[in-house]
Amino acid sequence: MNGRTVVRSYGYPLMPARVAKGKLALISAAPGEFSQSVADTLRTTLRGAFHLFPAIAIWLVVLIPHNAVGLTSSHQKTDIVHMKNGDKITCEIQSLQKGQLNVKPDYTTDTIVIDWTRVERLESSQLFVITDPNGKTYSGVLAEGIQPRTITIVGRQSHTLSDESVVEISELGNNFWNSLSGNIAIGTSFTASNSQGTLTVQSGLQYQSKRNIASLSSNSQFVTQEKATNTNEITVKAAFFHQISESKWYGGAIANFLSSSEQQIALQSTLGGAMARRLIFTNRTNLSTIGGLGYTHERDDSNESGTRHPNSIDAATAVQFSMFRFKTTSFNTAVWAYPSLTSPGHFRMTLNQDIYYKFKNDFYVSLSFYDNYDNQPVSGAPSNNFGTTTSIGWSFH
Repeated sequence: MNGRTVVRSYGYPLMPARVAKGKLALISAAPGEFSQSVADTLRTTLRGAFHLFPAIAIWLVVLIPHNAVGLTSSHQKTDIVHMKNGDKITCEIQSLQKGQLNVKPDYTTDTIVIDWTRVERLESSQLFVITDPNGKTYSGVLAEGIQPRTITIVGRQSHTLSDESVVEISELGNNFWNSLSGNIAIGTSFTASNSQGTLTVQSGLQYQSKRNIASLSSNSQFVTQEKATNTNEITVKAAFFHQISESKWYGGAIANFLSSSEQQIALQSTLGGAMARRLIFTNRTNLSTIGGLGYTHERDDSNESGTRHPNSIDAATAVQFSMFRFKTTSFNTAVWAYPSLTSPGHFRMTLNQDIYYKFKNDFYVSLSFYDNYDNQPVSGAPSNNFGTTTSIGWSFH
């Protein structure tokens, strides 16, 4: 979008169509012209939805078994959560992530989310895996700690951790579906003054077991405008990492893909191996770095290998930062840099900044900023393609 900020919202634009002499400009168009603009926008939206059909099908395949497994959980609801205010909840302890303890009492149909900072202790005869800030894991049943605000994990050996040292809790022996978390968000808008219609779809899936972490995310945007070329941008990022010897180090593989009509890139693919390290891992903040090597192949919009750098070996580095507050706001920032090793001077970078606000159960509103930069772009294409999007979404865990 060549530096043009495109603001999207669910159902209507966030900003007025235009401002003239300090006043909102009224939209004047013939009824036939307006109807034709709406029809054109609808056709583009449906065309974009058609391209997204495989992703939607994948989500259906994932969510249906996931919900079915949740309905047939065999974990007995005899765990006990002791709150700092003296309350006691008998329930099924499901997980602890990002400072949120997920439990399900026998008398509710939905999972209850509890602020971990308000929990005094846990008791359970079920087997769990507990992770501390250093990435070390402990498995066993949960018993009352020797000191206040501590938890004792009773397994082959007994370990006592303070509540601040308990970062994650998961059920031991969780099947694949129960180890999934994810989200999907949709935003759309129509601006009648210039007949611009937009559609954006964001989605993500994450799998986490005792030693493995896998993630898949996608961001698709389609923009149509009267008397202007339609544009679209699709990014897909995937990664798999395996923990090394219960440390903060992980080894694995990455795969990043980009298609951008604005930057005249038909498909840019980067595949490689990488090492990752968790620098900060708490109930409120995560900070990690990634470094590795990747092979990049690029094809421009002429559907042929570009004349710039169709094949290259790049260093792949990233910094990922997350900060979350209980059941309200989350901030995620990811910066990827690709300095080329085989084409000296060539440098690419992607930046994604997301803010999520939960307003009802697992539904949220998000505001996202993105920037794709290439210091040696395709001839005639801009170096930067950036913008902002707003959307409404749903997450599960």
